[in-house]
Amino acid sequence: MYGELRQLAYFVEAARLKNFTKAAERLRIAQPALSQQIGKLEQELGIKLFKRTGRGVTITGAGEQFYIGAEKTLAEAQMAKDSVKGFINSPHGKLMVGALESLVQTRLPSLLVAFGKEYPGIKVFIRENTTEPLLEALKKGELDLALAHTEVNDSSNIDLVPPKGFYSKPLYQDELVLAVAKGHPLKERKTISIKELREEPFVSFKEGSGIRSQLLATCNREGFEPLIAYECASPRTLVAEGLGVSVLPRLMAESPGPSISILPLDPPLSRWVSVFYFEGRYLSPCAKVFLRFVERYLISENEF
Repeated sequence: MYGELRQLAYFVEAARLKNFTKAAERLRIAQPALSQQIGKLEQELGIKLFKRTGRGVTITGAGEQFYIGAEKTLAEAQMAKDSVKGFINSPHGKLMVGALESLVQTRLPSLLVAFGKEYPGIKVFIRENTTEPLLEALKKGELDLALAHTEVNDSSNIDLVPPKGFYSKPLYQDELVLAVAKGHPLKERKTISIKELREEPFVSFKEGSGIRSQLLATCNREGFEPLIAYECASPRTLVAEGLGVSVLPRLMAESPGPSISILPLDPPLSRWVSVFYFEGRYLSPCAKVFLRFVERYLISENEF
């Protein structure tokens, strides 16, 4: 039984990373050993799970079907182990959580302090990034959960659709505002529309950011492509120096930092922040506790 679970674990890791060498490194085994075990599994099943290529591997159609069952089996086995160890009633361990840079700079620190007081046995590690890299890391099994940007179908519909393979729970809606330098000619305006910013240089979040994607889509609907002069994790600093304007979450724009002027957008823009986890993958007791805590903390905080 143990050997079968080990084969499944090797297969699942290789399927996630699409590379035997990287999977072996993650599992801390020799690459030939991993290849041998997957070869035995394919022989026992009588099917090819992977197509070998020069740069890595791609999973076959049969492999895709087998992957679903393999993840479920590994999840059930881990659940049984945790139950025996008593983790479910008294969770302790470590957790890897991905989070948006804007969240790390605003709401996350107080949340982590509160969580640590309530669950001192759980150690939470944070990986900061934009939405696309976070979801890719979650898909590869590098993260247990991710706090990221959710796409909205259109401005009039808040039907939040997670990418294929992910579950998501909307936590709160964040108003987006325009940030300009204190000496900028627009600073006296009470509101501003995106279409009026056609000639303005923008300081944008990095590629993969949900807010950047939303800005590009909004500008495209207005018939122009924004001039992105700079991109960085903290646009506010460059905005304060007069290097461009930026669309930021209001909470981020109003937090302590370099002095800027804030203008509401008309029509308004907003983004949803959601917690993501991967469909069918086992959530440890620690992950479930953190998931419930985040929902309670951020949703209730946003009601006031």
